[in-house]
Amino acid sequence: MARRPRARSAGPPAWVPDADRLLGAAARRIRVVGSSTPVNLVEELARLAAAWGRGGGELPRFTYAPAQDHGDLRRAMDTAAERLAGQGELGVVYAGRALELAAEAAICEAAGGAGCWAAARRRYAARDAFDEQADALAATWVEQGAGAAGEEERVRSDDARSPWSLVSRMRREIGARRLPLRVVIADIAPLAATGDGVIQVARGRMLTRDDVERTVLHEIEGHAAPSIRAAALPLGIFAIGTANGGDDQEGWALARERAAGYLIGARRVELGLRHLAARSVERGAGFVETARLLEARGARSTADALRIAARVHRGGGLAREVVYLPALLRVEAMLEERPALGEVLSSGRVSVGAAASLASWARVS
Repeated sequence: MARRPRARSAGPPAWVPDADRLLGAAARRIRVVGSSTPVNLVEELARLAAAWGRGGGELPRFTYAPAQDHGDLRRAMDTAAERLAGQGELGVVYAGRALELAAEAAICEAAGGAGCWAAARRRYAARDAFDEQADALAATWVEQGAGAAGEEERVRSDDARSPWSLVSRMRREIGARRLPLRVVIADIAPLAATGDGVIQVARGRMLTRDDVERTVLHEIEGHAAPSIRAAALPLGIFAIGTANGGDDQEGWALARERAAGYLIGARRVELGLRHLAARSVERGAGFVETARLLEARGARSTADALRIAARVHRGGGLAREVVYLPALLRVEAMLEERPALGEVLSSGRVSVGAAASLASWARVS
């Protein structure tokens, strides 16, 4: 029988506001993806594509913004975790996120250098049996391929004149839902990315209608709407995120895609290739080895292989893509066993492991 969430008291424990302020300030300073993304990514990918088109296996010359010293933050998070762990079940949830923030700070400090790989492996380590299941799923998706490519019309992602472009559809959906978000065009690797009060849309990408609709669903249902709901809840941990909450939110977003019928064809192959590429980084593969692996396993072009290789090798070996497919399987298993906890995952950056502990707090008072 499913365990019912325990009733909660009228308000958060007395220690929560201070913990929210401390962890929230730390989370705002830590930008794992931002610090690990080369400042010359677009130009360097274009140079690599041209060089590889002439033959050979030239290495990238990525450059990064200067790394910040987060030593004070890491020590503060370690101290906070010790203190919070003694505050009962809720305190353990907060303590877990404090330790994760310290681990993410270490990645930011090492981004672009030799220490990034080891720091990322500590943060993105395997969690459970879903990691092994994800390996099999990725291999199956890649082997099945995308099927025959159709002649579907494509539109530029940033074409504001077209009502079916990604930027237009994202703005229209945000307006229809009255979400307090802006949409901006940016030079980013993914098709879109959700941040504080903003959704970025990639510049100049040619997309099908399905690409557009899937991306709108993923960003709004998977990331933006949970973020907005989190801001109205009595515990800051919903917005700050629990340990592994960012990972499982990606799983939640992919589960929304699969439920809507968008996790098919080229999208599945792309996710499978990212997973295989990230696994190669875990094993210590270099950039060229990863790109060659992708070419051999079915990347649509050398340019696509280079793009995915650059994504998983960013920062010096971030490879956070290794958590996406395990998170999808973990979220779907939870929804099958305890569907009511879907409300918790849709209310912020909450991991499957922390969902039951936060269930009684996932409603606006």
